[in-house]
Amino acid sequence: MRNLSSYIMFFGIFVVAFSGNWIILNYDKVSIYPKSSTITFGIGLIVVVCGFIVSKLSTYREDEHALQKDYRDSLNKWLQANGPSNKWFTGIILIPLVISAFYSWDLLFVLLKVYLFLGIVLAGFVYLLKEDRLEAVDFEFKGKTKKLMNLIDYRKHPFNISLIIYILVIVSFVLSKQWEIPFYMETSGNARYAASLPMLSFLMSSLMVISTFIYIIHNGDLFGFRKSELSTEKIMFVHFAEVFCGLILITLIFTVIYALYSL
Repeated sequence: MRNLSSYIMFFGIFVVAFSGNWIILNYDKVSIYPKSSTITFGIGLIVVVCGFIVSKLSTYREDEHALQKDYRDSLNKWLQANGPSNKWFTGIILIPLVISAFYSWDLLFVLLKVYLFLGIVLAGFVYLLKEDRLEAVDFEFKGKTKKLMNLIDYRKHPFNISLIIYILVIVSFVLSKQWEIPFYMETSGNARYAASLPMLSFLMSSLMVISTFIYIIHNGDLFGFRKSELSTEKIMFVHFAEVFCGLILITLIFTVIYALYSL
């Protein structure tokens, strides 16, 4: 059951990311969001919560997985190699971009965004999965610092800062359409702070997936990668990247204030 929860949560967070990104990137293209987009986003969140509940109600028995192959060894060998496989991988990525450029520029830009999102996510996955499965847990904190770090320790729960801010962005966009309070997203508009909000939120969605993956791989197996004891150093690196989320929250606040002021 613990491994099942990993797949449930993995599926759920990608549903959240893809449905949420559709809402963000199509803000200027729709007069009101279709119910299917918001329902899909909500279902993704429910699936993530369900995965977390299943994870808490089940146990992971190390002895049952002792003989299971760990694809982490293959990943480490692949990272150390600089052979034809890496070149083939690059070619597979570039060919669709070249073909789409001849077919449609819009399709090319869509593919570039998908590649950007998946590229950041894969880079985060590789960073978390590489090296040893059982890593040293360093950086012992004390007092209030320890309480704070335990609160945002994504090895213990998947409800990360980027997920919370991402939900705020999606809710703001949806309510903006329903209540007819427009956000000025275009770069040629009057709002100085809103121009980059959709793209910043789109990039934050990749950090959201990576942060959720910390909980998934720290508490169960996934796609042949065995449960890992992630080091505090890796968690701190993700927290450092979350400084980016503060910029998005400030941008969202200014966007909402400007929209209300312009009524």
